[in-house]
Amino acid sequence: MKCNPLHWLWGLIPLALLAWFATQLEHARIENDLGQRVQEQLAGSGLKWSRSAFSARDGAITGQALDDADPGRAVDIARSVWGVRVVENKATLLDKVDTYTWGVVRAGNRVRLTGYVPSDATRATIVASAKTNFAGAEVVDEMKLARGAPQLDTWMSGVNFGMRQVAGLKAGDAKLDALALSVGGEAATVPTYRSVKSALAKELPRGLKLSDDRVTAPIVRPYVWSALSQSGQVSLSGFVPSERARDEILGAAKAAFPRATVTDRMEPGDGAVQGHVLAATESLKVLAQLESGNADIRDATVALAGMASSEQVANGVKSSVRAGTPKTFAVTDAVRFRDAGPKPVSPFTTAIAVDGDVVLLTGYAPSDAAKAALAQSVIARFPGRRIDNRLEVAAGAPDGWQRCIDAGLGGVARVGGGRLAMSDRRMDVSGATDDEALAAAISGDVRGASSTVCDATVRIDLRAEAIPDLVWRAVYSGNDVVLDGDVPSAAAKDSLLQSARRLFVGRQVADRMRVVETRTRLWQAVAEQGLTSLAELRKGEVALNRGVLSVSGEAGSQSVVGGVQARFAREIAKGYTGRSLITVAAAQPIPVPVAPPVAVVPSAPASVPAPRVQPVMPPPAPVVDLVAKRCEDSLRSAAREGTIRFERASATLARDSTLTLEKLGQAAKACPKVRIEIEGHTDNEGTPERNERLSDRRAQAVVDFLARAGVEPQKLFAVGYGETRPLVPNDSAVNRAKNRRIEFTVKAD
Repeated sequence: MKCNPLHWLWGLIPLALLAWFATQLEHARIENDLGQRVQEQLAGSGLKWSRSAFSARDGAITGQALDDADPGRAVDIARSVWGVRVVENKATLLDKVDTYTWGVVRAGNRVRLTGYVPSDATRATIVASAKTNFAGAEVVDEMKLARGAPQLDTWMSGVNFGMRQVAGLKAGDAKLDALALSVGGEAATVPTYRSVKSALAKELPRGLKLSDDRVTAPIVRPYVWSALSQSGQVSLSGFVPSERARDEILGAAKAAFPRATVTDRMEPGDGAVQGHVLAATESLKVLAQLESGNADIRDATVALAGMASSEQVANGVKSSVRAGTPKTFAVTDAVRFRDAGPKPVSPFTTAIAVDGDVVLLTGYAPSDAAKAALAQSVIARFPGRRIDNRLEVAAGAPDGWQRCIDAGLGGVARVGGGRLAMSDRRMDVSGATDDEALAAAISGDVRGASSTVCDATVRIDLRAEAIPDLVWRAVYSGNDVVLDGDVPSAAAKDSLLQSARRLFVGRQVADRMRVVETRTRLWQAVAEQGLTSLAELRKGEVALNRGVLSVSGEAGSQSVVGGVQARFAREIAKGYTGRSLITVAAAQPIPVPVAPPVAVVPSAPASVPAPRVQPVMPPPAPVVDLVAKRCEDSLRSAAREGTIRFERASATLARDSTLTLEKLGQAAKACPKVRIEIEGHTDNEGTPERNERLSDRRAQAVVDFLARAGVEPQKLFAVGYGETRPLVPNDSAVNRAKNRRIEFTVKAD
């Protein structure tokens, strides 16, 4: 058979095509494999800037290198990878700058990073440091890669140091020019200003130099300065525009008062009116001509006050202060000269009212020195507030005037504001706080400090917390517990769940609560109190509906009901109301019985009264049988043999009460099947709310003592009536002492 070449030639064409496609597919696999392995080697050698590309087994290195030697290193590393045939160097070098600058600029909540960085790794480090130093601020990275950086460790120490200083500024910047650092801007606070200034002067990292310090003190409004001269003492306070200005003013004070002790309380502050330093130094010169006085500068106003030895000196001082003060300043004076003496007034009144940023002093002071001393005391206790001193000097001040005023002023200062009013030997102090313990302490401290020189009445009101608009409840079926409703925070939710699991051990606790973010201090404690009460029941429900805490359900005994009711009355937070709808077994409401008092045990004078406990259910008429009558007689006999005393302004029993309480304990233990109610009573000094709480805590302290002494706790009930049941009118110290007492009420159980 004859062979025809055309027939088999047509068969070679598809074979060639198949070979070509196979070769192309294999090229792609080889290129991907080589590229991946080369890139891993480059990254592992710290050359992350470099990129590799392959055509079959021939490769090329691209990218911008950070150093002259880096492209060659990259090519060598690529060639060392198995399978690579040829590697071409197509990499370029980063631009090199002659002036290597870097900066950070803070404006409000925005921080910009500018200038050059030597590598992306360094960039990442700087950005991370900025986010740490300027927490919460927006960090904008405007840095560019460039060669030419100084020694890296030294340069980075300058970068971090500069950012730390700018972080303390309200607005400002730091710039590195090679290794020369400049910092400028307004400090956020005076302490921050001092810290930044000290760091720039003493803590500059090794290898850096400070080229410019443009950090200024915080701007102050109003700009005030004061000099007080009395009794050989000169006190300088307020603000100065610079340390140089401080030195100039301090030097002027020492020159004007060469024999006086000069105290410097001046602070740096920006925003002074032009001519401020001259006005201060001229004020010191004329102040030195007075026996005592003060010079005050407020923005562009100079006020001079004091006592001159004669009318001639007074007139000369008035002329001098106007002549020496810059014309752009207004000048007022209250310079007096010594005369026959102040006229007597009656009644001798002094008042101090602290309202916002103003402290107003009105009425009388016994002398110019006392007036100035009181003003200085007010300045010390209320720094930064404007003092409006309208006191006049008059005769007729009661003995101990200064001591009484100091005691009252200390109380007002502790609550940050309020009013003090003194008329002859009577002083009234008022204020407000949300800290009950502080209110109680102030009342006792003021009366204690002034008791020998004046009769002080102290009323520190408690600011009630706004009741949150939340509805929450817990239901206990006897087997499981369900927590439902709104809670003010996730933390409160977690705490309630933990308390429920602790109180209801072995029971299933279901969480259906929802967090409604609300600011409140007291809500959680009230809810926890409700859970504690619910845990004492066989089954029931506790609900906290806005400001009302209600507990309902079935208790195992009457003593459980009494304990829940007493706890509600004694411990529920101010502004909240407790309601009990608890039944015992047969579901009959359990009232709180109250019987007539059988014995009175007077207590020592107490500086803060105590709270009234309101029974949850109306008290029924008592039934006293023979057993209760014998107990009454026994308690009466023990009570007549001693007294019960407490530490001042507290519910802590005094040691000398122990014997009386032990005898009462022996008498109570001998009384079977009775209920003994311990009542706390106070006088009318202080607020009714605080009196209620203190009287209840004192009654509870007696209950606790008797229980520790062996009296069955279920016999004992503490009730605080505060000032509502006086034995005699509260019109004298003797009668008030009679009204501060502990009483016992007995009823057959």
